[in-house]
Amino acid sequence: MWRHDSNQISRRRLLGGTGALLAAALTGCTGGGQLSQKSGGSGGALQWWDQFRPLTKMLQNDLFAPYMQATPGVTIERRQMDGPDLGQALQVARRSNQMPDVHSLAGLGGVSPAALVSEGWFQPIGKLAGFAGSPVGGQLYDGVHRFNGEIYSFAPFSGRWHDAVPWFNTALLKEAGVDPEEEPGTWDKLREIARRVTKGTDGDVYGMVVPTKDTEYLSALVHRLAMSAGAPGPGAVDWATGEYVYDSQPYIDAIEFLASLQKDKVVHPASASMGPRDARARWAAGQAAVYLWGAWFIGGLRVDEPEAVERGVGTWHIPCPETTRNFIYNAPMAGTFWVSNQSKKAKTAAEVLLRMTTKEFQAKLAAAMDQPPALAEAVERSDAHPTYKKCVANFQDDVRIGPIPEAGTPGVWQALAEMRDIHPNLGDIVQSVLTGASTDVGGQLRRFKDQLSAERERAVKAVREKGAEVDLNAWVFANWDREADYDQKSYAGR
Repeated sequence: MWRHDSNQISRRRLLGGTGALLAAALTGCTGGGQLSQKSGGSGGALQWWDQFRPLTKMLQNDLFAPYMQATPGVTIERRQMDGPDLGQALQVARRSNQMPDVHSLAGLGGVSPAALVSEGWFQPIGKLAGFAGSPVGGQLYDGVHRFNGEIYSFAPFSGRWHDAVPWFNTALLKEAGVDPEEEPGTWDKLREIARRVTKGTDGDVYGMVVPTKDTEYLSALVHRLAMSAGAPGPGAVDWATGEYVYDSQPYIDAIEFLASLQKDKVVHPASASMGPRDARARWAAGQAAVYLWGAWFIGGLRVDEPEAVERGVGTWHIPCPETTRNFIYNAPMAGTFWVSNQSKKAKTAAEVLLRMTTKEFQAKLAAAMDQPPALAEAVERSDAHPTYKKCVANFQDDVRIGPIPEAGTPGVWQALAEMRDIHPNLGDIVQSVLTGASTDVGGQLRRFKDQLSAERERAVKAVREKGAEVDLNAWVFANWDREADYDQKSYAGR
C-alpha cells in the first residue's frame, strides 16, 4: 500500500471500534485537509475522500470536471486530508453512517482490504463498469482487488516503486564539490557524500534528513535498505520457508548504517522531532542535501515548495551495501480507491473510477508526479518533470513484484486481521537505536521476530478453529525467483 503519512490506527483497533476518542477526532481533522473546487451543493454530490495532495488539481480538472460535464446533474466533492486524519475521519463516518461514496485507505493501519471487505466496508464495482476489460484488467489479483469472484477495486498506480529514493538538492551537492551525476552506488559512498556536504557547505547544512519521529517511516526505510542488502520481500519473510527474517544480517546492517550516519553527525539534528512532511520542508529550505522518500516527493514539492524544484532536484538509484545490486521487492499495488457500502451512488462512482484506467488519464496521473501510474509507459509521454521520469525509470531497474500470501491463500486475511500488534515493532526498534535509547540491535530484532512468529501461529490457529482454510504454508512460495516478478501465473504454479 502507498504511504504518504503514518501514525496509523492499529488493525484490531480498527476492526474492533474506537469509541469516543475518534468521535472527537473528526471535528479536529481539518489540519491539512481541504475541499477541491466543487460544483453545486453537498446535498446530492458524490463525496470523495483521499490523502493525495499533489493530485488535487489533476483530479478536479482531468477526472471530475470532464465527468460532470458529460453527465449533467452529477456533482463531485473531494476532501483531501493527511493520512492519519483521513483514517480517523473514516472511522467516525462509518460509525455514524456518513461515509463518503469513494475513499482511499490511508491511515487505516495497513489493514488488509480483504478484512475490510469481509467487515462490509465496500461494495463491488465490477458489474457496474468494465474494469475487467480495461487497460489495467491484467493487473487485477484475487485476494487483492477481486474477492469471491467480484471486482471491488483496482490499482491506478504501479506496484513497481519504493519509498527510499535518494532525492538530492543539486545546488548543495555542487557547493560541496559533489558531482550530482555520479551516483553513490554503495552505502559507504552515500555516507561519504553526506560527510562532504555537512563539512563543505556554508551555514547549518547537513548531508541528510531522517524523520526519526515517525516509526512507520523508519520501518519502511529499513525494510527497503535491508532488501538492498539482500533480504527477501515484501513482508520480511523468507519465501522458501515462510519464516520471518527480521533478525537476519541485512536488517541488522540496515539499522547500523542509519546509526553510522548519526555517529558521523551528518543527519539534521532536529530529525528526531520531524515527520516526513516536516523533513521535506527542511529539505526544501536548503537545510539538508539528501532525503530518502517516495516518488511523490517531487510532486509534493511542486505543490507546497515549488521554488525548491526550480533551484534543482535530482535522484539516484537506491544504494546497496556493496557494488553488487540487489532488487527491492514490492507487493502488487492494492486497490487505491473503494466504493463505500453505504453509498447510494455506486454506479456513478464506478464510472468515474473507470476513467482512471484510460491511457489518457494515466498520462495525466504521471504528470501530477505522485505514485507512479499503473501504465508505466504513460510516464515518458507525460509532462512530468525529467527528474520524476528518471525516478520511475530507476524503479524499472531496481524493483521486482514479490509474492503476497493473501493472493495465494484467501484465508490469510483472516489471520492477519486476528493478529495483535507487537511492540516494540521494527519502527520502534529503529527509533530507539537512532535516539540512543538502545544499542542491542540484534537482540531486539530477535525478540520481535520471535514474538511476531508466535502471534502469527496463534492467529492462524484461532481462525482455523473458526473455519478459515489457512496454515503457515500460506507464507511459503518455493517457486519464487529473486530475479523475476511473481506474477499471477506464479501463484498457480506454487
